[in-house]
Amino acid sequence: MYSNLEQLNHDESTSSAYNLLFLLTGLAIVTYAIARVAESNNHLNYDNRLARIIAGLLLLITRMMHTKSGDLEITNTEKQIIAVGPHRTGWEAVVVASKIKGTPPRFFATDAYNSVPGVSSFLKMFKAIPVESKATKSDNGRSANAGALEQASKALSENGCVALFPQGNFARLGQKPPRVYAGAARLALMNKTPIHVIRLDGFWSLQNPIIPLFVRNNSYYRAFMSAFHMNNVRATLCSVIDFHLKPESEGLSDEAKIEEICAQLYAYYRHTQELTPKQIATIKEEIASKNHLLIWNNKVKQDELGKQLLSLKKEETQLEEPTLKSMQLNSM
Repeated sequence: MYSNLEQLNHDESTSSAYNLLFLLTGLAIVTYAIARVAESNNHLNYDNRLARIIAGLLLLITRMMHTKSGDLEITNTEKQIIAVGPHRTGWEAVVVASKIKGTPPRFFATDAYNSVPGVSSFLKMFKAIPVESKATKSDNGRSANAGALEQASKALSENGCVALFPQGNFARLGQKPPRVYAGAARLALMNKTPIHVIRLDGFWSLQNPIIPLFVRNNSYYRAFMSAFHMNNVRATLCSVIDFHLKPESEGLSDEAKIEEICAQLYAYYRHTQELTPKQIATIKEEIASKNHLLIWNNKVKQDELGKQLLSLKKEETQLEEPTLKSMQLNSM
């Protein structure tokens, strides 16, 4: 009697082991099939196979949830600088990459989120160019994040493609648009390369009134959680900035060229609300009339005055500190 029970237990254990082996084998086959499909779906030439697989998966997710194909196709990206804006979410890099065929873009990426597990490794896998979030100008006059520009220049010299967000910071709802930093302009001058200006619109994740405004303006929501919200992002090639490469611009100083490039980028990116293709086209009229330069110079002055105001308020607090301390002592 006991021998029969032992035999039954043995048979059940053997059956469970076979079932587990069968399930694991099936899971491995499904995982391999998904990886193969994802890799074949990827159209960017990454050297790392894992990067190709992940890029393919991200492309599938992007096409299902965030953007449609057919609005813009970017090819022949060798030695190309791509500017993207207005900078609103962390998913924009994937959207732009989904429009590119051939040489994969190397995106500028802030190190502000490297404390989040997996972010640093992910960025390294895709050869992102790190930008120090707290970088300051050095004492010897070397500009903040000059190292990032050097890495980007090296990538361009090796027939690479570089993509960046000239505004650097997220453009938040109900707030003034962030200014354009000079990094993109300096990179274009250093490498004698045009800038392809791409604008992204259609972020439902930022327009959904059900989500509180403070959540939609939160940097972590924009960087990560907005990826789980359906979007209908469309990409528009606004212009190709190449005046600095033309013979008639040889007499201009580098400062004048940088100012003009920044002014043109700001013209396309200062409108943080959603724009239609027709509305985007009117910006070209603003640039043709040179009004964009006046708007840019006004923005620069506003930022300078804002910094001065903050500095004066800080100085005011320091000057009042002894009196306030004395008042506290006298009241005791």
